[in-house]
Amino acid sequence: MKIFDAHSDLLYDLYTKKIKNIDNRFLDYHVPQLQSSVIKGSIWTMYSPDDFNLVEAVKIALAEIEMEYLPGFQVILGLEGLRNLKKVEDLDILYDIGFRHAMLTWNEENIYATGVKGDPNRGLTSEGRKLIRSMENLDMIIDVAHLNEKSYYDVLNYTNKNIIFSHGNLKSICDHRRNLTDEQLVALREADGLFGLTLANNFVSKDPKEQDLEHFLNHLDKAVGIMGVDRVMFGFDFMDYLSEFPNSNISDVSDATKAYRIIEGMKKRGYLEKDIKKICYDNFYNRYYNKIVNI
Repeated sequence: MKIFDAHSDLLYDLYTKKIKNIDNRFLDYHVPQLQSSVIKGSIWTMYSPDDFNLVEAVKIALAEIEMEYLPGFQVILGLEGLRNLKKVEDLDILYDIGFRHAMLTWNEENIYATGVKGDPNRGLTSEGRKLIRSMENLDMIIDVAHLNEKSYYDVLNYTNKNIIFSHGNLKSICDHRRNLTDEQLVALREADGLFGLTLANNFVSKDPKEQDLEHFLNHLDKAVGIMGVDRVMFGFDFMDYLSEFPNSNISDVSDATKAYRIIEGMKKRGYLEKDIKKICYDNFYNRYYNKIVNI
């Protein structure tokens, strides 16, 4: 049994370490973890929490990657937030480099849309609609994670093509601004989108004693109940390698080497093997990997 992780900030980690003159981050840290993990595919994203040259950053990160050390590992290149995409036309540059996925925002407001920290009455902009049209034409994955509710619904009312919500949990279980309401999940299901569950501990529970696998699986159970078993996946968002977010994942699945515990937990809860396979890998891989052109 293997897992496709629909959200990893690996590219951002490689970029930020390299500009701090830390060499061989991919080989020294990420390769040993992934070689010892049930995770066999991922969307590797360039996260944009602040301003920098996006094209330069992704080129620096990609130069650090040596995929021969991860034979068979399936990668889609992605963008977590587009604050650093200065104009829609620049998306073509990133597409030519190999990027096939993007979120319009991180938590901020930008020229395309509004994240969860932004004005709740501000949604998708005219430039955002132009961007989505470009993503549709390029057959890219449109990721609605991090959008505020107005932007979220604006996107779903504009297009149902290649929609995912890569990483978050259920607001009805844990009232975090990045988690989705049950109504948002229903809208995602109606758009035939995929919902990715995250291991970020404060998305699982506000109570530190409940930031564990069992309470994460409660989110999984309810997500499957709303979305159906064919529209749920995982977007773990491991943060063990991001110094600004120390110890930010659930206690018993704190990094990629421990992801096997999720499969064990699903088996204990009575999930059928065919459904575990769907949620862990096939729902995302079968829908997107074979149709998305990769590096």
